[in-house]
Amino acid sequence: MDFSLIVLTSGIVFGGACAILASNKHRDPLGWFVLGFLFSIIALIVIAALSPAEKQSQAERGRSQRREGNSEFASNPKDPERPWLG
Repeated sequence: MDFSLIVLTSGIVFGGACAILASNKHRDPLGWFVLGFLFSIIALIVIAALSPAEKQSQAERGRSQRREGNSEFASNPKDPERPWLG
């Protein structure tokens, strides 16, 4: 009982610390909470060493995903009824 309580408490503490650091660095806090809960000090060291992620706006994310997609349709079709004509 005592050992499991210590493991659970340390997991929550390290998970919370990882989530706070991840949020400050514009990374996924929930994912880092899970990693911090499972791997404790190792995950904390890793997230502390990572550089902040570049925050993209919603519009930029949508544009970059459309550009990267291998679509068979033209990006600016001349005929909106038949975009495959390009």
